[in-house]
Amino acid sequence: MKNLLARISAVAAQINLHGWAEANAGNISVDVSSLLGSEQGASKDWYLISRSGSRYRDLAVDPLSVLLLVSPSEPAPGDGSPSSEWGCHLKLQQAARSRACCSKVVLHAHPDEIILLSQLDLFKDQKTLNRALREALPEMSIFFPRGVQPVKPAPPGSDELAELSCQALGDHNVLIWQGHGILALGRDPDHALDQIEVVAKAARLLLGRFFLTNMAK
Repeated sequence: MKNLLARISAVAAQINLHGWAEANAGNISVDVSSLLGSEQGASKDWYLISRSGSRYRDLAVDPLSVLLLVSPSEPAPGDGSPSSEWGCHLKLQQAARSRACCSKVVLHAHPDEIILLSQLDLFKDQKTLNRALREALPEMSIFFPRGVQPVKPAPPGSDELAELSCQALGDHNVLIWQGHGILALGRDPDHALDQIEVVAKAARLLLGRFFLTNMAK
C-alpha cells in the first residue's frame, strides 16, 4: 500500500506540474481489491478514491489526507465524502472488471489541449477524431489500436454522464469528456498517466496543424 500511495503522489505531482488540474479537482479511483490481489469471491470490494474537494497538489504532498477507502456495499465513511465523480468512476471500474481487463485505476485530468480539441467539429465523430489524432501522432495506433472515445456533454458528476461514459467505453481505455478533460483506465497510476500524456501530445500536435492550416487560408 505504501508503494501505491507513493505512485499516486508522483502521478499527482506530474499532473499538477503539467497544469492539467482544475482549481478544485483531483479525481482518481483505484480498485484496491484487484490491484493488491485480494482473493476472488471476497465479500467486499474496496476502492481508494478522491475525497470531495480534493486537489492534485494535495494528493502530491499527502495522498492519505485526500483519499478515502470505501466499499460500495457499505455506507460512506464518516470522515469525508467522495468526489462528485465517484459514481461515474465506480461504473467504469465495474465495467473494467466485467470485461476482465487489466485496468484497475481511473484517472481524470484536464489538459487544455484536450479540452480545446473537444470543441472542434471533428470531435463529434469517433472515427474522424481518431484518424486526425493518428495523422498528427502516428504512435497513437500503437498505444491505442482501438482509438479513444469521445463522450457527449452532460453535467459533471451526473448519472447521465456516468451512463454515457459506460456506453462509450466498450473495449477502450481512454474517454474524452467534451469540455471537461480526459479519463484513462490503467493497470496502475503510472500507466493511466502515460496514456493521458500520449493523447495530450497528439491533441497538441493536431491543434497546431489545425491552426496553421487555417492561418494559411
